[in-house]
Amino acid sequence: MDYKFLGKIENSNELKKLNYSEISLLCEEIRDKLIDTVSQNGGHLASNLGAVELTVALHRSLNLPKDSLIFDVGHQCYTHKLLSGRYDRFSTIRKENGLSGFMRPDESPYDTFITGHASNSIAAAFGIYKASVLKGEERTSVAVIGDGALTGGLAFEALNNIGYTDNNFIVVLNDNKMSISNNVGSMSEHLKKIRLSRGYYKLKYRLEIFIRKIPFIGKSLFKVLSRIKQVFARQVYKNNLFESFGFKYIGPVDGHDVEQLETAFEIAKFKESLVWFTQLP
Repeated sequence: MDYKFLGKIENSNELKKLNYSEISLLCEEIRDKLIDTVSQNGGHLASNLGAVELTVALHRSLNLPKDSLIFDVGHQCYTHKLLSGRYDRFSTIRKENGLSGFMRPDESPYDTFITGHASNSIAAAFGIYKASVLKGEERTSVAVIGDGALTGGLAFEALNNIGYTDNNFIVVLNDNKMSISNNVGSMSEHLKKIRLSRGYYKLKYRLEIFIRKIPFIGKSLFKVLSRIKQVFARQVYKNNLFESFGFKYIGPVDGHDVEQLETAFEIAKFKESLVWFTQLP
């Protein structure tokens, strides 16, 4: 099929030149390509269809491949491959001598870590980030983890190591209420409670955007209010597990709205977030 945009995007810089109407068409083309390829080769379809806009927003918000982006378990990286110079080889995915169904550094500099094992993305991405700090490099490191993989012990060990430290590091919680099957357990129930508080977090998110845009004093005021809020939340409001861990939280954010996702990512970087969680419906 002859696509108008897909296949002509070789890197993130070209993706950033598109307006939102063009981005919407690109996302449609990506889904068409995913369905066509997976129907022939097999692979992970639903998980990749659900992460199209998220991946596009990440590619537009980050400075890839200088920044690092890790998907957990890695089965949601098909759009990532299509946007990082592998469109011409995408038909070989999951075939002998073809593209891997997961991230592989030997395929592309856009893949910073070999994925395929659940729950290790946060630790890996944070390790890459800390290594860059020790080397004096400025880079953003992002881990994308699903609510299923978040229940693994490796994920919680990483959260424990990261919390209450001064790091500009982003974690995206892709909350689709599924892993291999419907999620069960305490973490699933806690995320359900946070979803029910969507109005509160949506209001907080919009207020953060408003304050940030105040001329001259917006950025400074935002930092002061964020620190006051964080202290208050630790003492009084501990219903959100992630904030109780010491992480700054923004969400839930619509996972199919590229513009809203980009704004949220910019806020996350501006806030010098410890870890940023966003729930994507």
